[in-house]
Order: sequence, then structure tokens, then C-alpha cells
Amino acid sequence: MKFLVLLTPNSGKTLDDFKPHLVPEIEAVWASYLSDALREFYFSREPQVVTLIYELPSIEAVHRAIDALPMVEAGLLDRQVVHLGPFHQIAALFGKPGA
Repeated sequence: MKFLVLLTPNSGKTLDDFKPHLVPEIEAVWASYLSDALREFYFSREPQVVTLIYELPSIEAVHRAIDALPMVEAGLLDRQVVHLGPFHQIAALFGKPGA
């Protein structure tokens, strides 16, 4: 199953709050990528969002993976998890039943 994870800084947190966790966070993300659980990762500056695409068997497994990230453990990041599934509605374009 594929999941979209959006991580955003919790309000009131400063760059100084994040600095001690930068290297451990990057190491954790890289380890997750090498294990094939994490498929893609992106960062945007405005707004500040880390986007992760996980491929894991359940939403519980995704939450376990996210909970293990140092910045999440430290309470620095808020998260949103979205289960991504097939877009069956596209069948309507082809006159297929069930659209």
C-alpha cells in the first residue's frame, strides 16, 4: 500500500530546536529509503513541508516508521498521513460500468 506523509513544523518551533536533530533525521530517512519502505522524499521551503511517500503493508506500519524519526520523537513535526489508492473514477472516461 502506498501512503503520502506530510510533515510540517509544529508552531512555535525555531531552527535552533531542529538543529540537534538534523543529521540523525537525515540518517533515519536514508535508512528507511535503503530498506525500500520509503520510496520518495521531498522538501519545500515555502511552506515548509517534508513530503514522504511510503510503501508499506498498513497505515500502522507507516505510523511506526514516522514515530521512529528523531524530529517526530522530539515533538518538532506535525504529520498528516494519506492512504493513496487507485483512481477508479477514471473508468468514466471510457464508459466503463462502476464509474
